[in-house]
Amino acid sequence: MPIDRNSNSTAILFEKTGDPTGHGTNVTASLYTEPVIIQKDWFPFLPVTEVCVDHFFGALLNPLAVILQGSSGSGKSSIAQRIMLDWASGKYPAKFYLVFYLKCEELMCFSEEMSLIDLLSWSCSLTSNEIIQMLQKIRSNVLFIIDGFEELRFTQDIPYTLQATDVHQKAPPEVSVYALLKGQILPGSFLLVTTRSSAAQRLKSLINRPQCFTNTIVGFSKKKIEEYFQKFFQDEELFRKAYESVKSNETLLTVCSIPVICWIICTVIRERFNDGADLTRGLETTTSIYVEFVSTVLEHHCQGLNESVPNLLRSLGQLAERGMLEQQVLFDEKNIQETIQDPVNHPFLNKFLLDKRIQQETMFRFIHLSFQKFFTALYFVLLDEIESQKKVRELLHTVARGWASSCWSVAEFSNRDSEIRKSNQLQSVILFLCGLCKNESINSFFKKHNVTVSINIETQLKEWIHQCLLKYQHENMMFILHCLYELHDKSFIGKVLKDLILDLSNISLNKTDCWVLRFCLQCCERIRNLKLNVTSDHLKILQPALCRYEELWLIVDHISDDVGDLILALGDGKIMNQLMTKVDKKRNRSCPEIIGSVKDGVVTLSISCSKISINRPIPLDLTLICPRPAICTINWRNVLQMFMRCTQEPEGSDKEVVALIRVLRSSSGLKKINLQVDILSITLVHTIISLIHTCPSLSELVIKAILTLQQEVIQTLQESLTDMDWMLNIWRTSVLLKRDKDSTEEELKTEYMEEVLVHVSSSKLQAPGPTTSMFTPELTDSDEVNGENTHRFVSPHAGQFQCSLTNLVFVMEGKGEMLYKIVPWDTRRLDGLGQMQPAGPLYNIDCFEGSISQLHLPHCEIFSEENKVSLAVAHITGDNVEVLQPLNVSSTHVIINITEFSLFGLIKKIIYPESPVRSQVLFFVRPTSVKQKEKILDVHLLPRNVPLSEVKIQHKENRHIQTSSKCRLTPGREYSLCCLPEGLKVQPENELFEFDFDPNFHPTFEVILDVNIEEIKLGLLDKTDEETTVWTPRQIFFTESGSSTDSTAIIKDMESEFVDNHRDELIQRVTSVMEIADCLRSKKMITDEMWSEVHAENTHRKQMRILYMVLISGGSAVKAEFYKLLKEKEPHLVESLESSSSTSAQ
Repeated sequence: MPIDRNSNSTAILFEKTGDPTGHGTNVTASLYTEPVIIQKDWFPFLPVTEVCVDHFFGALLNPLAVILQGSSGSGKSSIAQRIMLDWASGKYPAKFYLVFYLKCEELMCFSEEMSLIDLLSWSCSLTSNEIIQMLQKIRSNVLFIIDGFEELRFTQDIPYTLQATDVHQKAPPEVSVYALLKGQILPGSFLLVTTRSSAAQRLKSLINRPQCFTNTIVGFSKKKIEEYFQKFFQDEELFRKAYESVKSNETLLTVCSIPVICWIICTVIRERFNDGADLTRGLETTTSIYVEFVSTVLEHHCQGLNESVPNLLRSLGQLAERGMLEQQVLFDEKNIQETIQDPVNHPFLNKFLLDKRIQQETMFRFIHLSFQKFFTALYFVLLDEIESQKKVRELLHTVARGWASSCWSVAEFSNRDSEIRKSNQLQSVILFLCGLCKNESINSFFKKHNVTVSINIETQLKEWIHQCLLKYQHENMMFILHCLYELHDKSFIGKVLKDLILDLSNISLNKTDCWVLRFCLQCCERIRNLKLNVTSDHLKILQPALCRYEELWLIVDHISDDVGDLILALGDGKIMNQLMTKVDKKRNRSCPEIIGSVKDGVVTLSISCSKISINRPIPLDLTLICPRPAICTINWRNVLQMFMRCTQEPEGSDKEVVALIRVLRSSSGLKKINLQVDILSITLVHTIISLIHTCPSLSELVIKAILTLQQEVIQTLQESLTDMDWMLNIWRTSVLLKRDKDSTEEELKTEYMEEVLVHVSSSKLQAPGPTTSMFTPELTDSDEVNGENTHRFVSPHAGQFQCSLTNLVFVMEGKGEMLYKIVPWDTRRLDGLGQMQPAGPLYNIDCFEGSISQLHLPHCEIFSEENKVSLAVAHITGDNVEVLQPLNVSSTHVIINITEFSLFGLIKKIIYPESPVRSQVLFFVRPTSVKQKEKILDVHLLPRNVPLSEVKIQHKENRHIQTSSKCRLTPGREYSLCCLPEGLKVQPENELFEFDFDPNFHPTFEVILDVNIEEIKLGLLDKTDEETTVWTPRQIFFTESGSSTDSTAIIKDMESEFVDNHRDELIQRVTSVMEIADCLRSKKMITDEMWSEVHAENTHRKQMRILYMVLISGGSAVKAEFYKLLKEKEPHLVESLESSSSTSAQ
């Protein structure tokens, strides 16, 4: 199959007419260097694969399509033409019998309708009849190379108004190509389609083939750059000097990864060898590289032109601008002669012959599209002041209009696609304009060639950039940063980026982007917040500049040494006060995460991930609390490496954990350590004791084990601490070690997440204190009008009982019935009590058939002596208000004696300034109808002692979305939501957090979003405190699985807890094991294999041990079902065990 050898090449391949310096007549073959191409696998946990061109069609039998995407100048067309050349030389004889090459920019020159056969005949030397005969004879093994898909002017109505279903049907060229891509014509053919990355997604949606692979050109690697330099210079000495000079400049070496830039730089350096000039001087920005290239060509290769340089540049610019505005890259001879005096010998234009029906037509194009954009920008600068400002204003408006159009659908804005396409093409013109504004080498270029620049458009561009930063921060941020880099005005960059939150987490950065970002960051003394998704190579580039951020959020491909260096930035006492780093879940199933924060000079750092075992992920966590300087005494590279090795250990092994603790012994200043592991072994215990001896600053240490603590481990801990000033506390599988024997149990409850700890002395276990039995009340007599719900609880005996919905605790002297509900506060009743305000809901409490001796009211204060003194209880009877002083105030409750029943509510003194309180963030989504296009998410900010159940019933028509809701908020402060994706409407934008316990729980914020959005990310900012994050952003899922259903989840947790707490008794006493196993099997909660293992055992005890393995692996749902079945089969056993738990408190 003949090749269209008149078609010029771009980027890497240049024929004689494609090289303005005139060096070499056969550089096409000699200079070709294949760039790095990657193929992303559809399996998320598999790595990105580097492929070569030969891999595209290797060993694939089904008709397939290959998409080759890349940025402008990356070498897409060169690779397409190379495949054509290789095929013509016999490289793919067995794979393809026919290969057709269609260059889309040339197809757009045809205004008449043509059939696909006509297009193919035009693209090669065969007639239409010859092509028809060949296609009839060869129905498969036909390859179509479609080069430059983005040049086709597709419109959304093509599938509905114009269709080509036959190779002979005449249609506009883009319609015929559309039919070929969709498989409407020649569906058994192979496709190779090149496109810019901006059009790749649209291309994927069009292609209809059994297999479609997307390959991305990432450019030259260092090795490929060296290879290209060697081919370009040929002389070994010149090659080595040129390459070493570029290699010593990391930024310049990075931009050489773009093949067309690599060729430009090589060309400039070659001419500088002849002049004896500094090889890389002035090559800082993309604009300066193009300026130096143009200057070199003008100085050395334009002596024969009968035109002055200023006129030549203006005529080139005028031609370039017309093409950009009309989206035209090819120019016929008649049109080009209107502006260019001698186009045939022009150094920046390529001439080629375009076959038309009757004759060949001479056509011209710029040597590369990027030069057309450069000369357009240069033309704007050379115009008079008024005309220049007008054209720049129109350019900026066109690009911004395209950005705004992307937010609309085609149905809403019919010109959307053309506006976006035009905007994308013109963006590079803005980049070049920024670069032409302010640069010494650029100014010297104008002087050298007697070019008069009558205007300064720098102010105009800066104002536009500043406005865009406020409007289009996240969608186009990387482009704006490139504009700032081209400007190279450090003071301006520092000014406009100072107060911004830069979210680049959804942008796939390349190395050039990273160098641009690094330069911009280093222009800023202090920046608020940055979010990035980067590889470890990118992080290495950016790391020196990242410490300038107050808050840094990173998604990385793996935890590298550079992450350890960022942790050190938390301790250097300068700017960074929050670091969040996590590995992309698609790249690492163990999901490592690092969270660090600094407050009042104290660093809290948490490192967590999951150990992937056969049965389940096992969470691992290390949390350290220490003064800021102490962070710098730890070798974080070693710590992170050891922590990540812990994830590779088999379940039950702690060799790497022990090594990790030993590393921490060398640090000084550690205050608290919290460690979560799968097993607490004797070896780990001895290592921990050694850490206590060698780290005198350490005051608290918590170890949470996944597996059950062995008695031998507990005994070893007790013995080791006998002569030490440390307290040992155990709760389930958690161990708390705390210095200072005088610490009270109440303080320990406060410090450790309000968990009830069983107190253990350093020598022997002490008897447990009173046990509180949890109950879920019956809801009766719901007042639909007032939204009040009466809770009913019947205590079976004396004891201490806690309501699972309200957290009220009743101390009963015997059997009795309790009725209680939340009622509105009338704050006027508190007017005569001084500066007192409600500190919790107001409860109406009645007791029948029994007596209650104490009432524990839940509070939301952060426990301190000051808060403890300020709390009291208002006892309201009729119009009388009695202030009851508490018997005791714990970290969670205010305790009072109670003898009569009426209204009880917490009150507290108003203290200025207000201090933070424990709070909650609740989400409810309103119901939507079929016709609605938007849905509303209600966000409630409430004190934590407001019962969730009450809010649910108040908004029972809405669906509650469960999430981790705990936070700390300060009454009287103003808060706002931060949302992802950007553009969600939030009303109001800011709102005060009020200490309000009115049972009419109105939403604080409303988030209005598209009804089809399934998840968003929300966080809470303190506007009063410089937008400090008080509730870190979380994923909010709108699917049903993410919602909770009233008290069902609470009940299920209680049933699951019963199974956990009574393991030993159940193994000993359950007799109906097989009946329960049969039921679980019928509900598909136990596999046939596990059922067989249970059945194979010959005693009930052995059967229960096997069954317990199923319960543990099945989680709370299976445990809850087991509880229900056990209650049905052996009710007396369940009652006995539950009764023993309650009476143990007596």
